[in-house]
Amino acid sequence: MRRDLVTQVIVEWADGEVDNFATPFEAERYINAMLDELDVPTRAWLEDMAGNKKWDYDIVEDDDGVIRLID
Repeated sequence: MRRDLVTQVIVEWADGEVDNFATPFEAERYINAMLDELDVPTRAWLEDMAGNKKWDYDIVEDDDGVIRLID
């Protein structure tokens, strides 16, 4: 597989810590599971394995109180 096609979702928290996830779905599941402990992240973005940012995600709360990453 070409490394320039592999991407990861990066999530940054208020304390400056970052986590990376393989998919936006995986990131959303973790964010929602950790809301009580970590609160809503400050930002999230997609980047390739070389660290090139592809785009930023909007972090929104839907009508059910679930955090979603919208590209």
